[in-house]
Amino acid sequence: MINMLKTKIGELRLRNPTILASGILGTNAGLLKRVSDAGAGAVTTKSISLKPQEGYENPTVVELECGLLNAMGLPNPGIDEFKKEMEKFEKDKEIPLIASCFGTPDEFPLLASRLDALRGVDAIELDISCPHHGVGEISQDAELVKSLVEDIKPVIKKPLIVKLSPNVTSISEIALSAADAGADILSAINTVRGMAINIETAEPVLYNKVGGYSGPGIKPIALRCVYEVFSTLKNAGMDVPIIGIGGIICGRDAAEMIMAGASAVGIGTGIMHREIEIFQSVCDEMEEFMLKEGYSNIEEIVGLGVK
Repeated sequence: MINMLKTKIGELRLRNPTILASGILGTNAGLLKRVSDAGAGAVTTKSISLKPQEGYENPTVVELECGLLNAMGLPNPGIDEFKKEMEKFEKDKEIPLIASCFGTPDEFPLLASRLDALRGVDAIELDISCPHHGVGEISQDAELVKSLVEDIKPVIKKPLIVKLSPNVTSISEIALSAADAGADILSAINTVRGMAINIETAEPVLYNKVGGYSGPGIKPIALRCVYEVFSTLKNAGMDVPIIGIGGIICGRDAAEMIMAGASAVGIGTGIMHREIEIFQSVCDEMEEFMLKEGYSNIEEIVGLGVK
């Protein structure tokens, strides 16, 4: 891997712009290490809460033609148990670890401060945008997002990432509120709210009825959101980096997302299509594209498509 793929998001320095997105393979130290060994530039844990949460009953996942529809319900063992996995990963980690978390507005500051105290955590991501869990309602209220970030920033020292939702009237308004309150990094987007119906039984397929749609089918939506957020921040004179997430399958997808304004890209459902080797494959394909087009580093193409 040559130096042209190195990038920076806030204080985080990445060997390349690919990041394991939250919710996929981020459940234990062994899987996080596998993703690291597969070539990712950073990894994000599954979203963690203060107390254990079981999630929804099956069926929780539906495979569609262009991606996945899931309503897991954010199951996790809680921070007390999961911190053991993060500490295991920290012993020989080579890349940054982003700890994703969720909770009520009252729980978030305590949860973030506890994650901040863990030696192996390099940044904290606020999952305020899951479309099949009540926490997603936070992302729809600009004032609540601003208040939440203002409550969390004083109790942590590590970079704060706010994960934005596409299921809002104006993602730019929410992004501006988060940035104005002090968010160090924004990630866009979380999954798109959707559902599937079994026409034989005339019933929703998912137990929760509504889930989050991810995969290649949402790439145009994610690109539009990143483009709008980048443009809005730029016009406001704010230099807040963006992690672009949604439909990244190949190097050209990653380059497209970066040209829309992202400084790094999250990969999740893409693993289903190209297996864990996707991280190295995307990097190799990006290198090939950049060499062919005469680009020497990632910074040269960040926001290049925003006019």
